[in-house]
Amino acid sequence: MVLNGDVITNMDIKQMYKKKNAIALIELKTKYGTVSIHEDRITEFREKKSVPDVWMNAGIYHLDRSIVEKLPTNGAIEKTVFLKYAKEGKLHGVKFRDSFWFSIDSHKDLEDCSETLQLQKI
Repeated sequence: MVLNGDVITNMDIKQMYKKKNAIALIELKTKYGTVSIHEDRITEFREKKSVPDVWMNAGIYHLDRSIVEKLPTNGAIEKTVFLKYAKEGKLHGVKFRDSFWFSIDSHKDLEDCSETLQLQKI
């Protein structure tokens, strides 16, 4: 199992053990509120919402030992081995809906994550 160091989640990754060379996928959520508009009139305000059937890499991987020798010494696995494996049909996705998932890319992200965890009491 490999987990990116900037991810905070409550995903039950045991589901991933069923497949080798699997990537955890989380349904994309907008980072901002959205609106619906008809012609020039706003008809609805929505807070951060899921984008149905748009999946993103959650940075959690269950990899077969044989992939280790193929890992690049430099560069991202997503741009090297994963591209090759995807083209060859050797890469699997495991979908997680409604899991808490946060990528910490800045100090603000850390503050937002802490606030969310406190509000949701996770």
